[in-house]
Amino acid sequence: MNIYDKALRKLSARPRTVWEMRKYLGGEGFDKGEIDEVVEEFKTMHYLDDEEYCRMFARRELGRGRGKALIARKLRELGVDEFVVDDVLDEEEFDLDEKSLAMEEAQRVIRMAEAEPPYPEKIIGRVARRLQSKGYKADVIYGIIGELRR
Repeated sequence: MNIYDKALRKLSARPRTVWEMRKYLGGEGFDKGEIDEVVEEFKTMHYLDDEEYCRMFARRELGRGRGKALIARKLRELGVDEFVVDDVLDEEEFDLDEKSLAMEEAQRVIRMAEAEPPYPEKIIGRVARRLQSKGYKADVIYGIIGELRR
C-alpha cells in the first residue's frame, strides 16, 4: 500500500493532528521526504488542520465537563503547537465560565453521594478530587470548596 492510501486510511477512522500523522507514517517505514510531501498536500486540502482539530477536540471535551487546562495539556500531548492551542482556547466560543461548569460537576458528585448541607469533609474531598481529575485549575477548585463549606 502506498503512502497516500495509508494516510487516508488513518484519517478515515478519525481526524488526526499533523504530529500524529507524521508519527504514524514514520512508523510505517516511509522516509521523511515522502512524509513531508504528503503532510503538506493534506494540509493544503484541509485533511490535516491542527487548528480545526483543536476546536473539535475542545468542544467535545468541554461537553464532557473537562477544564481548559486539561484540554490544553491533552492537545499538546497530541503534538499541537502551544500557540495554536492557546489561540483556539482563547477564542470567544471557548470563553466560558469555568466556575459554573465546575459547580455543576460538584453538584453531580453531591447528588450521587446523596449528601445534605453542611457537607462532610469526605464529600468535599471527593468533589475536589473529581474537579482536579476533570482538569480544573486550583483557584476554581478552591472557590467551589469554599462555597460548599459555607
